[in-house]
Amino acid sequence: MQQLDQFTDELHEWSLNGTEPPTASRDLRYFLDLQEKRLKRSGTIREEEFTHSEGDISGCSNLSENGYSSRILYREAVQHITYHQNGKQLKKYRRPVNLYVSFVDKEGHEDREYTCPNCGHTLTALQARDGCHYCGTFFETDEVYPCVSTYYTVPGIVERATLESTLKKEMTKVGWICGIILVILSFILWNDLDLIFRILGSLLFGGFYGLVFAFLWYMTRSMIMIMKAFKEAGRAMPLLKTMNTRKKMLEFMKEYDPDFSYEAFEGRVLSLLRIIAFADDRDTLSVWEGNRDLSDLDDIVDMQYRGAVYIKRFEERDHLLHVEGTAYLRNTYIRNHVREKDEKIHFILEKEAEGHVDPGFSIHRVSCPSCGGSFDAMHQSHCPYCDTPYDLKKKDWIIKDMWRK
Repeated sequence: MQQLDQFTDELHEWSLNGTEPPTASRDLRYFLDLQEKRLKRSGTIREEEFTHSEGDISGCSNLSENGYSSRILYREAVQHITYHQNGKQLKKYRRPVNLYVSFVDKEGHEDREYTCPNCGHTLTALQARDGCHYCGTFFETDEVYPCVSTYYTVPGIVERATLESTLKKEMTKVGWICGIILVILSFILWNDLDLIFRILGSLLFGGFYGLVFAFLWYMTRSMIMIMKAFKEAGRAMPLLKTMNTRKKMLEFMKEYDPDFSYEAFEGRVLSLLRIIAFADDRDTLSVWEGNRDLSDLDDIVDMQYRGAVYIKRFEERDHLLHVEGTAYLRNTYIRNHVREKDEKIHFILEKEAEGHVDPGFSIHRVSCPSCGGSFDAMHQSHCPYCDTPYDLKKKDWIIKDMWRK
């Protein structure tokens, strides 16, 4: 759990001062930069923190395939999100969740040293993913592994670790308050009895019904938890159809990319959707080739993944792979107030059938085929020097279209 705690600490630090989480993937860090800019434009501060108790359930799910290994670390936690705007607190959430953090690694990857092809400077793989610090050359790189490709939460019903102690405190408080009120009322109303009988009768009456009210409170809280469980089950029902998505995608991609990792693909899809939703100028992104008006996404200040992607259709057409699917998200909007909403974003991905990522870590300068200029082509669709288009789908997935429902 040390890596999970490290990432959540980094995420909290980012929400406070904008320091990028070093363990996050490149795409995840890029999205956090875009989210930070959008929050600043609206004068909003969003603080996020995860806390946990010693008795919380935690664990790890390990997968290894196609030269990749992935670990999904999970833990019971309490998520704290606070929104401030112009110095005023707009909304504060405190909710029990199951937190999942997906770490992706590659076999044989080492933190080796490489030489910048432009200036000859020696740099590590970690430094290389953000480009050469000396000459500004950007590189097409695989991620520096291991890295966090994505994280998400599944709502919990109660804070299990503190449930018993909380219920005891609440029942004791309700029992005492109701008992004392009944003792006082019965003592006042039974004024025709002798003093000793009034006192004894009032104490017995208040004590008995104080216990009854404490029990009724326990039953009420139990019913509330059952209703919450049904509510969350209802929210999760649409996600059931995503159960076979991983298996189907692995079978489909086996022919085209022996190094395909579904966990890396899932993280990539989420990153693409977030990047496009939060971008200032979507027309300059090499990961977006759609012409749909996405201005309805401009009020989103947070996009929480609900842990499921559904792949509806995949096919090869004209040497291009087309994948149509749906991502399940909880989006947060800020207009005059903060509003959270479960939403589905439909997407169409596209990539050249013959293009796939080499499982071995490598870096090389992204040079413009026209003028030879070096630039970050991951999130730029044109060379900044001569405006020559750069076709990213020869290397990776891009979004051909996306829309919200």
